[in-house]
Amino acid sequence: MKKLSVLFVALMMFVGLQAQAQIHVIPAVGMTVSKPNHDMFSAQAGYRFGASVRIGDKFFVQPGLFYAKYTAKVDVPNSAMAKQAFEGVSFDQKGWEIPVLVGYNFINSDMFKFRAYAGPQVGFGYKGSLSHGLGAFDTESTQWSVKAGLGVDVLFFTLDADYGWGLNDAFKATEAFNHNSYKNRTFNVTLGIRI
Repeated sequence: MKKLSVLFVALMMFVGLQAQAQIHVIPAVGMTVSKPNHDMFSAQAGYRFGASVRIGDKFFVQPGLFYAKYTAKVDVPNSAMAKQAFEGVSFDQKGWEIPVLVGYNFINSDMFKFRAYAGPQVGFGYKGSLSHGLGAFDTESTQWSVKAGLGVDVLFFTLDADYGWGLNDAFKATEAFNHNSYKNRTFNVTLGIRI
């Protein structure tokens, strides 16, 4: 009986917190455009989908979980033979991402919201591959980044645009890439539904 009482009190506290702080689940899909910070790559479009939970009203915290595919075209400017070998080849990287964003609604009405946000993101389980059957690529499976962006809510629809700066290398440097550093830069546009 004592356990049931504790459970009931905890449930009532959770319901009370929900009544005070707005909590919204936001499933979303979107497009990514990414490019490692090196001239050897040019940006291409990928995708992302997942959901986040927005907790708060004027100020908010928004953790999420997304699956993303980033793509960059390989450009080899030096030798004609290397250029021919990599003609039309792209580098694809897929994995899970957990952003934890903190934001502020500058306009916060029921019909329309305009917000800015920023925060860290950790990506994990990344797998990389080269197109045209060139096989797997040795990526860093855990990647850290920082994101900042702007968003609007119109009724229950959300639209967000953010930019991400990779803090560690997107893939392990090899002799083929002269041991250079390749931190990913990403631009994301995401459309969601606020539930």
